Amino acid sequence: MRLWKLSYTSVAVGSHDEALRQAHEICARSEDRNARIGVSSVLTLHRGRFAQVLEGPEDAVRAALRRIIGDPRHHSLTVLADAPLVSRRYGAWAMAYRDPRAFLSEQLDDILQQTADVVRAMKATWH
Repeated sequence: MRLWKLSYTSVAVGSHDEALRQAHEICARSEDRNARIGVSSVLTLHRGRFAQVLEGPEDAVRAALRRIIGDPRHHSLTVLADAPLVSRRYGAWAMAYRDPRAFLSEQLDDILQQTADVVRAMKATWH
């Protein structure tokens, strides 16, 4: 079983208040299913855009993405990351909603850590 991370953004349909209500509804409905299939996830909404990170077995993450793509509450889905994962960042949450500021801060921390890891790996190959 290969651990996988997939993140995306999409455009919410409807007003901000409607989309925020839907985000909380999505979390409530998805928590049990995600727990059963081994997926951890975090979702946020900022300026009319959803952003979500899914982590778990690759086949389960891809199945979740197929369900998400078909959801009429959003459109214009853009995958941002789709790659193997060494360890989960959101393993404690089968499905959680996070405030946009906290979510973006956590993602920035991940990006900075990944950049540092790449630089270290590159330096190790330099002679």
